[in-house]
Amino acid sequence: MRPLQGKRVLITGGTGSLGKTLVKRILRGEMGQPAKIIVFSRDEAKQYFMRLDYQNRKAATDEITYHNFQQLLEFRIGDIRDFGSIASALRDADAVINAAAMKQVPACEYFPSEAVRTNILGAENIVRAIQEHTLPVETVVGISTDKACKPVNAMGMTKALQERIFIHGNLRCPATRFVCVRYGNVLASRGSVIPLFHEQIRCGGPVTITTAEMTRFLISLDDAVDTVFAALNKARPGEIFVPRAPAARMWDLARVL
Repeated sequence: MRPLQGKRVLITGGTGSLGKTLVKRILRGEMGQPAKIIVFSRDEAKQYFMRLDYQNRKAATDEITYHNFQQLLEFRIGDIRDFGSIASALRDADAVINAAAMKQVPACEYFPSEAVRTNILGAENIVRAIQEHTLPVETVVGISTDKACKPVNAMGMTKALQERIFIHGNLRCPATRFVCVRYGNVLASRGSVIPLFHEQIRCGGPVTITTAEMTRFLISLDDAVDTVFAALNKARPGEIFVPRAPAARMWDLARVL
């Protein structure tokens, strides 16, 4: 199947690790040739460098920004926390992949209200905009986490509620298919434990482990994108796709490194 053939695809948080991998693989035509890919994020610096990379430029001019909206790959500054901002972007979308998130456990623990605004209210803004403006969005894929299963921290709790909001969206917007995917810890991603362990080892230790028996489900970025593509292809409204992923104890991972 080629569910994105001729479609306008909106990727919120599109300048993040997952967003950039999604863009790269959608541009390859793996899901069909899209009519437009809209990278939506609030990080203007990341958008600037991503735009230069795809246009093979060393520096940007006003002309590049001016013609932004005529390109297959379009960049938009915006924030899913702001209803008007996301509603405006959704008007031009057939399919939405919501990769915008606060996803680091410590950040969410110390700033739980910010996690609520991004992970919960951001999802609600997407559903509300489609419902209130009767937007012809065909599919919304919510990106969730294994920590949403029996959550014990703020990140997992906010992601679990995000799943419920998107699942309920099928009742509020019957013409739109809302589905979710969960994946585990992306290997060596920014802010994850493997780069931390590497740095601690380079500095002569010690390697810090909070709980020796703690396990993590490990996955690559391409595996995560495969799960999103599987959901776009086959998921029915309200379903949550969970990939099979190997697990490792943090103690064993530290010893191997």
